[in-house]
Amino acid sequence: MKDKTIYDKIFDGPCEVCCKTIKKDCYGQGKCPYCGWRNCYLNEENPDKVIHPNLVSLNKAKHLHAQGKQIEPDLDDFIGALHAYSEVQFCYHGICYAVELIGFEAGNIKIQLYNTKTKEEFVYNNDDAFKNNAIVEGKLLKEIWDETTDRNWLQ
Repeated sequence: MKDKTIYDKIFDGPCEVCCKTIKKDCYGQGKCPYCGWRNCYLNEENPDKVIHPNLVSLNKAKHLHAQGKQIEPDLDDFIGALHAYSEVQFCYHGICYAVELIGFEAGNIKIQLYNTKTKEEFVYNNDDAFKNNAIVEGKLLKEIWDETTDRNWLQ
């Protein structure tokens, strides 16, 4: 039998958001079963940035939790996560949409919205253009954002 190392062990530790005791690995990583936060030592080092595997910053998550709200990204958080991951997704009425940063090669980064059902692609020149003009099922994304689900990095 192979000897276990520190990397194989699981420890009890506080969730960064709700402070309840959860199981973490040696890197401080572990999903909280109480509030849903995915703990990672990088969150505490960068509390105002979106850090993998979350879509909101640690400080935003703490604020939402203190208000009794679920830890979910608003559209601005989602756009911030897009810049952290380069690819994110959401679903609306059972249809998934991929949102990606494109144009890295040309140095002219744009945002592409891709409908996985119709295969339609829409390109926006910058964050503001995406936020204010992205259309999903004939509606502005910013107006239906609270009805979207499965917001995540691209799976």
